[in-house]
Amino acid sequence: MDFAVPPITQPASLADLAYETLKEFLISLPPDNHEKLEERALAKQLGISRTPLREAIQRLAAEGFLRVEPRRGVFINCRSKEEILEILYVRAALEAMAARLAVRYVTSDDIGLLREIFKSFDVSTVEDQVQEFSLANVMFHEKSLELSRCSRLIELSSNIRDQMRMVRICTMRTGGRARNALVEHLEIIDALEARDADLAAGRMREHILGLAQYVEQSEIPYPWNKSVVD
Repeated sequence: MDFAVPPITQPASLADLAYETLKEFLISLPPDNHEKLEERALAKQLGISRTPLREAIQRLAAEGFLRVEPRRGVFINCRSKEEILEILYVRAALEAMAARLAVRYVTSDDIGLLREIFKSFDVSTVEDQVQEFSLANVMFHEKSLELSRCSRLIELSSNIRDQMRMVRICTMRTGGRARNALVEHLEIIDALEARDADLAAGRMREHILGLAQYVEQSEIPYPWNKSVVD
């Protein structure tokens, strides 16, 4: 071997931990939050120096969770409607392919697990369980991607999925979206159970594009309609 692999250093490890911790924190915030973050206070709360924190911030900025403004500071990123729509269009393409691939591998036990995710929800009451249903929604899409057995597709989808978690609950609360999503999820499961690749892919794509259409047409002041100027 004529080359040396550099050792893993503690700052890099701390940067990874800071990245994961901050990402989960940002995802949990209300989607209209676009406050300024104070590096010094964050570093103190995390119990780390500002060097690994800045590495984490740069990663989160590259992924769209934060924005760094020269001479102004670091801000929580509030995405525009156009950006949300772009994310949804890409997600529709990726997850439709995942559903198509999943048909090759899905088992009866997998179908049972997918149905179990929505067992406690009903179209007549799901609007009163938005928080719980949003979590079930995440579980369903994660499992659907996993069933594709396509590691590259899963990797590409992970960041998109995390970004959508920042706005999912907001969209679920209005316009009957939770009821529609429940029905659509169950229809996707039916298509997977029927081992119909075209139908599964089509239903998954239309499910996500339906949300895109709802976002595009809505006049409700969602976070993407708000100013991000501090």
